[in-house]
Amino acid sequence: MKKLLITGLSLMALSGSALAQGVGVYGVAGTGGLGVGLNLPVGPALGVRGELASLTESDTYTEDQITYKGDLKLKGNGVFVDFRPFLGTFRMVGGATFGGTSAALNAQATNGSVTIDGQRFDATGNSLRADIKYPSTMPYVGVGWGHGRHNEPGWTFGLDLGVSIGKPKVKLTGSGGLLAQPGAQAAIAAEERKVQDDLNSARVLPVVNVSVGYQF
Repeated sequence: MKKLLITGLSLMALSGSALAQGVGVYGVAGTGGLGVGLNLPVGPALGVRGELASLTESDTYTEDQITYKGDLKLKGNGVFVDFRPFLGTFRMVGGATFGGTSAALNAQATNGSVTIDGQRFDATGNSLRADIKYPSTMPYVGVGWGHGRHNEPGWTFGLDLGVSIGKPKVKLTGSGGLLAQPGAQAAIAAEERKVQDDLNSARVLPVVNVSVGYQF
């Protein structure tokens, strides 16, 4: 959060001294949620952008015979450098995303029980929680089209396609009387390893954003 605040303040200070160079502001919507962005073209082929975006979604997920329900917190905060190799609307984009998309999920009982690592346990008054979190800082690479170019005032539109790269981590936690049941702690540990193995293949987080704004 401290790093993100410093980045935001730096972008604000930069924009305040560079309005004559074509600073743009825009709204953004996509896989990182809803938010706002600041675009600063620094030349015909180069630009710098900063975005703040987030969204919380509630949904149900099934993993290895366990149905979870909870909140997915999307984070689309980031700082990006746009390079226009052909001096047109096409952009090559590099940068970093911040905040760490995460999920807080609770296992749902079926007929009063929950199956963990193939074993059934009494879920009456007991709970199993899964916390999943991506790194707070992740490198980003992608391509894009649109956003204002150097010294071109007016309305701007943008489309960005890319990936944030980072390994998510999971933590399974039992509460209530669940941990007191024979074999529960070992089953939870084994289940956590299974979920982590599945998440290891999700090191690339797809990013799709659309935006509209105005360049001064």
